Amino acid sequence: MDNITFDTLPKYVGEIIDRLDNIEQKLNETELPQQKEDELFSEFIPKSEVRGKFASSSTLWSWEKQGKLKSYGIGGKRFYKRADLENLIQPMNNKPIKERV
Repeated sequence: MDNITFDTLPKYVGEIIDRLDNIEQKLNETELPQQKEDELFSEFIPKSEVRGKFASSSTLWSWEKQGKLKSYGIGGKRFYKRADLENLIQPMNNKPIKERV
């Protein structure tokens, strides 16, 4: 590197900015596949997270047998699609509470 003077400083700053832009561009290119992978797997929820919070194991098993819910196996673990679980949620028919006299 040459001796930096006040006159040559803008040149060096410009080179540094160009190099940083190149580094940022390369980093962004390597992050895209990971983001796509994260988006793909965000669609699936492990059974361990669904069980007990959404339904019991026996209810999940029953829904699978009835064809209401489809499970997906990845690495010996069972997953459900988020959209399939959301489709099982239905509004309750709440009857109005009778007032006591």
